[in-house]
Amino acid sequence: MTRFKVSIVINQPIDVVVKALMNSENFPYWMTDLEKFEVINGKPGEVGSTGRLHYSQKGRSYVMEDKLIYSEPGGKYVSRVTGDTLVAQVETLLHASGNVTEMNIIWSGKGKIFILKLLLPLLRGKMIRQSKAELETFKILVETKGSNFSS
Repeated sequence: MTRFKVSIVINQPIDVVVKALMNSENFPYWMTDLEKFEVINGKPGEVGSTGRLHYSQKGRSYVMEDKLIYSEPGGKYVSRVTGDTLVAQVETLLHASGNVTEMNIIWSGKGKIFILKLLLPLLRGKMIRQSKAELETFKILVETKGSNFSS
């Protein structure tokens, strides 16, 4: 099992951060290689809601499923992300302090195929750097555009 945590402080109130985070149309703006998020069941932010993450990486397309398995609105969200080669749990923790919001992501996952079981621990550093870059992009977008990145 590979596990890591990344954090960032966003200069926006928690309600703006939550709206931005729950707006699935925002995902491709800050998630690396994500082309589209397709809601297939429920409403983003509600337990049981499911979506398909459509990625394109180095000319190769793949789809992963994202299911929200726990929600404490405005505080904690836990998703299970599964694909052909990987299963992961992503915890998003939010903490408000006045008009500032701390956002923590805890990622834990494992490969479903032998080669990924071997490689995932070796890719941990790269995954941390990518997650930090994604959070930095999210921060900039929330601080400059609020909860709707396409406007």
